[in-house]
Amino acid sequence: MKHLLLIVLLIIPSACLRYTPSHKELQEKHNDSSQDQALPDTLGGEDDFRGYESALSQRVQTLLSERSHLLDQSQAQTGYPIGGGDVLDVSVFGFNNITANTAVAPDGSVILPLVGRVPVGGMPLEEVQTTLSRRYSQFIRSPQVLVSLKTPSTNRVSVIGEVNKPGTYPLTRRGIVLTEILSEAGGRTPMAGSRVVLLPAPRIRTTPAAHPSIPTVCLVNADLSTSATGIEVDMEDLTGTFDKHPLVIPLAPGDTIIVPEAGTYEVDGEVVTPGSFKLTGRTSAIGAIASAKGFTYSADVNNVEVIRDVGAGQKALITLDVEEVGLRGGRDIRLRNGDLVRVPSHSGRFFKRQIVETINGLFSGVSVNRRIN
Repeated sequence: MKHLLLIVLLIIPSACLRYTPSHKELQEKHNDSSQDQALPDTLGGEDDFRGYESALSQRVQTLLSERSHLLDQSQAQTGYPIGGGDVLDVSVFGFNNITANTAVAPDGSVILPLVGRVPVGGMPLEEVQTTLSRRYSQFIRSPQVLVSLKTPSTNRVSVIGEVNKPGTYPLTRRGIVLTEILSEAGGRTPMAGSRVVLLPAPRIRTTPAAHPSIPTVCLVNADLSTSATGIEVDMEDLTGTFDKHPLVIPLAPGDTIIVPEAGTYEVDGEVVTPGSFKLTGRTSAIGAIASAKGFTYSADVNNVEVIRDVGAGQKALITLDVEEVGLRGGRDIRLRNGDLVRVPSHSGRFFKRQIVETINGLFSGVSVNRRIN
């Protein structure tokens, strides 16, 4: 036995097993070394990981707060606000010579027979009709003015990515929500992920100008930090669940809706088949390990690492105790595109596994003859 153990110990260093140190072990090893250089590590911890998730959620809440007025029923009923570039059909009943297909000028005005230039920018159709009736009443007794929107131009949103009908879509009334436009775009393709990214248009306000018919606009949120990175919304939040109401997100002119592909995640370390896998609906860290066909014997199941890109060239790491999640109902971690699930080696079990696999290798070529009487 002593000779056998000696042979095993001599062979172990050449074994093909790869030890996967945890991030904590790497830090401790570096701190114990005599190197003067700091460990080149831009990896944040759990606070950064959770903070990133919290920031994404806060962006959604901020957007809802800023746009809550769009869901007010009294305003939602007022309809599509007319803007520059829209084309209107205008006619006066009984007066065939007073008809016009007219485009709204950039300053928000239209030029019509008899009444001349009339500012209509920002008005819904009902208000445009009332305004024109008032103007024509100066020339016609009880005029019946009809106004329709022939070609909407300005108040549109764009839908791109993994939808069946990408393109631009008009906001035919105030209060149109994200799910309505996604439905108009034909829904998501099979390649789509479980999240939607909304790039809000720069918010503008109208200020008094030198001429009352020419509005002056200026940016309210000049920083546009949320527009630059996008506001991420989970499709499950938009559709709702049995215990959760759907998230209602109103749209504004100029918004861009992006439906990305599902993306991928990586699994590395002490799993049977490490590699890259396609992200599906609600893939979690445990689901990712299952996709990699489970742990090896030497896995440290109490310290599984999930590493995520949290923007600005930074990554953050959170440690998951899979035993706690599986046996005692602990909280799993839902994955995002580009996540890395890393399963470190447990030093004790790794050594035992080396011994067992080395011994198996020694006897793999030995045949055993058994006599059957």
